[in-house]
Amino acid sequence: MTSLFARVFRQAAVTFEQKNAERLLTNLQSLRALMEQLTLADLNLDPAVVTPETFEPATKAPCTFIDIYDSDAFTMSVFVLRENYTMPLHDHPRMNGLLKVVAGSVRIQSFSEIDRREEQDADGTERRHVLVNVEQEKTLDAGQGPEGCCGMLTPTERNFHEITAIGGPAAFFDILSPPYNADIPVYGKRACSFYRKLLLPGDAASADGRRRMVLEKIPTPNHYYCDTEHYEVPDFMYATGGE
Repeated sequence: MTSLFARVFRQAAVTFEQKNAERLLTNLQSLRALMEQLTLADLNLDPAVVTPETFEPATKAPCTFIDIYDSDAFTMSVFVLRENYTMPLHDHPRMNGLLKVVAGSVRIQSFSEIDRREEQDADGTERRHVLVNVEQEKTLDAGQGPEGCCGMLTPTERNFHEITAIGGPAAFFDILSPPYNADIPVYGKRACSFYRKLLLPGDAASADGRRRMVLEKIPTPNHYYCDTEHYEVPDFMYATGGE
């Protein structure tokens, strides 16, 4: 565990504290600058969790979830993906988020919501279609320099994405605020939803030249399931209200 991770944690607490809402954008940039320096060692995680051998057993899940911190304001976690595995397309409703690759490389395809249509069938089944801009695909690598190696999403930009581990297993650390299931005034509680991509007929480019497509909500894909690893919570999280 390093002092850098303690600084990341404390900056996250400041960034997402309600009384600091007017300085959110400035604080987010400060948090991002700190996260860009994070490594697996800073998080005190065993490098063995990101080796090909870890994913060899037939019973091993394609994704490992490591819960680091959870509060009403924000969550911290690590996901480890098997080589070539894609975490399916999902949303981050009304969230701010930062993602730092701490081992291996990932390819991220993001989408930004333009509009949506929600309906219910007679049997109560919810149908949701979301019109999105297709953002430029990015590759994030733990070995690259600090500039640009931390992905970011906002309540209106890149708030849908799918993530693929490339060239071997990969691990990424993320911070999300507000957490899933937080009850936001007017918007209400949010759950993580999954989607499939539908192409639009003809020229589906937006005014700024980005492609458009429609995302259709689907049940959680059968191939997506996680196992977990225990995380030893550092003392500085207890000192500031960590669980």
